[in-house]
Amino acid sequence: MNNQTKEIMTILQEEAAEVIVEISKCLRFGISEDNLNRLNKELGDLQLMIDLLVDEEIGVTHGKIFNAKIQKIEKLMTYSNIDFRE
Repeated sequence: MNNQTKEIMTILQEEAAEVIVEISKCLRFGISEDNLNRLNKELGDLQLMIDLLVDEEIGVTHGKIFNAKIQKIEKLMTYSNIDFRE
């Protein structure tokens, strides 16, 4: 793994943690405009780092991520109460 890939993965990890923090704030204090703005910012940062990791061409691809999303939807349809029809 080269230094750029390591840096991207490190920042990706940090951004994932920041998303967790903002979700916790929404759950604890409510979905206010301020909390949503911070959550959207952190989700955007996370998405950018995912895209940069895909660009590194180490085997993480948008296609593989999409397939994993489909598998997760199928699992959630079985084991959660999330309504995917909306």
